[in-house]
Amino acid sequence: MKQPPRPRRSRAFPPQEPASAPESAPEDDRRGAAEEVEAPQASVEDNSRTASASIRGEESGSEREDHFSTGARASRIRRGSEARDERAARRERNRELRRSRREAAARPTSGDLLRRPIGQSDAATVLGSSEESATADLSERRKERQLAQRRLVLTRIATVSAACVVAIVLVWGIFFSPLFALDMSKVSIEGLGDDSATTSEVQAAVEPFASTPLPRLSTSKVSAAVGGVRLVREAQVERTWPRGLRVTVRPRQAVLAVKEGNAWSLVDDQGVSLSSSPSMPEGMAPTTLPDGDERSRAAGEVAAIWAAMGDELRSQITMITHDGQTVSMTLSNSRTLNWGVASENDLKAKVAQVLISQRQARTYDVSSPVHPVTS
Repeated sequence: MKQPPRPRRSRAFPPQEPASAPESAPEDDRRGAAEEVEAPQASVEDNSRTASASIRGEESGSEREDHFSTGARASRIRRGSEARDERAARRERNRELRRSRREAAARPTSGDLLRRPIGQSDAATVLGSSEESATADLSERRKERQLAQRRLVLTRIATVSAACVVAIVLVWGIFFSPLFALDMSKVSIEGLGDDSATTSEVQAAVEPFASTPLPRLSTSKVSAAVGGVRLVREAQVERTWPRGLRVTVRPRQAVLAVKEGNAWSLVDDQGVSLSSSPSMPEGMAPTTLPDGDERSRAAGEVAAIWAAMGDELRSQITMITHDGQTVSMTLSNSRTLNWGVASENDLKAKVAQVLISQRQARTYDVSSPVHPVTS
């Protein structure tokens, strides 16, 4: 007997889980953790339901296999994949939310930073990122360096300008102003004693240099001008600040008496006539000097010979004659002493003294003192 056909069962579909709305960001950590636990459980339930449905479908036979089409299976797989993606996205959002909360809780507040020393990380929090700080520091340093260089340049310019002004004022004050100009009332003359005439001549020689600032005054020129005075043999000039001079004079001394007509001219060792006398002065050498350029040299040589002689030999000399080359002397009793050139004066003086005292002769020749000759 045929069995009656079984009534067809309605197709069983696994219950679809309603899609959950995305959770808001400010959920707490505990709820996020519970959702993470529920998500895998839901996945397991879905898988079990799908497996049970598959088993029931297999048992239903060919009818059930015909009912499930390829499109339905693809739709179910797509919905399961979307659900898994949604859960994965939710878990990722929960992780980001927890991470941000932890970072916010770990980040110190401004009050905390002010209550404790600021470290490197806190300084970065307060001041900003290191790149911004480095850029700001570099810009500030560049500005400070530019300002410092500008100040340095201005300071140098001001210093140089002030130094130039000071130098100009000093140069003008010292070399050109009347502050150090020579004042004739502050000129002192020493070495002439009571010789007022020569003193007046020295003052007249210094007069052209009056009102000249002492730093610009040439003491050598003043000495030369004073040395031009007839009775001044040598002069030394020193500045006495701020406006004076000290002139030290070495006067000429007469050592020779030169016969000039009926008078005697008193001459120093440079042939300069200092004064005249009607009679032969005592202690001076009676001399005849050549004229012209030889006079000064001849006077010096005669003065040196006279200084080398002793008093006994000097007392016997009545005249010393210098012809420009050699020297001869006239002794008392019309005797003659040939001296020769003015050299070895000390030895010649000694030999002549011995010959005159020991030998009677008309002529004594000591031009070669080691071989004297008498006749």
